[in-house]
Amino acid sequence: MPSKNRSSATTKIDTDGDAAAPETAASKLRAALVAAPGSTAVGLAVSIGINKSTAGKILARWEADGTAVRTTRGVVDGRRAGDLWSAVAADVLAAPDVVEPEAAEPDEVVPDPVTEPEVAEIAVPAREPFGPLPGGRLKPGALRDMTETFLRVHPGESFGPTHIGRALGRSQGAVNNALEALTSAGTVVKTQEAPKRFAIAPTAVN
Repeated sequence: MPSKNRSSATTKIDTDGDAAAPETAASKLRAALVAAPGSTAVGLAVSIGINKSTAGKILARWEADGTAVRTTRGVVDGRRAGDLWSAVAADVLAAPDVVEPEAAEPDEVVPDPVTEPEVAEIAVPAREPFGPLPGGRLKPGALRDMTETFLRVHPGESFGPTHIGRALGRSQGAVNNALEALTSAGTVVKTQEAPKRFAIAPTAVN
């Protein structure tokens, strides 16, 4: 009977020791984690001689309170690889929060406007040499005189009916007829057949 009591007392002491074991395991696990960051829970448990499930529970608690970080590796070679664990340095935990200055926003980039293709326009000489153009219908021969005057103020230059028509504010066809009449009279010479170009005849230049 007395020996049975001693056995019971011994069992109680062992139970109390098991209750204190997690604290001892935690301190050993912390030291191993600091010494070997990036280790698996199984590797850490083996290195300090504790049960791997105990190591896993302690590490999970540390992850929750921010004193340890887990890196998940997923599946490697068709098998789920063990997660890697590292301790968070004490000075990082104690450091005050640092408010990062807001990054300056980059200057707004305004897209270049889409430029329409430029349409080449024929330069139209000023009308000043002719004075105000008569409105409405012209008297017979008036357009021929205007066309001749235009070419006289541009000696040595050749122009087509379209160009002269825009300068005089008259139709291309009417100006072409005037140019052909002036050519027949010898006042104007045709310098190019296609496209048509006309110039004042050298003999008509005063």
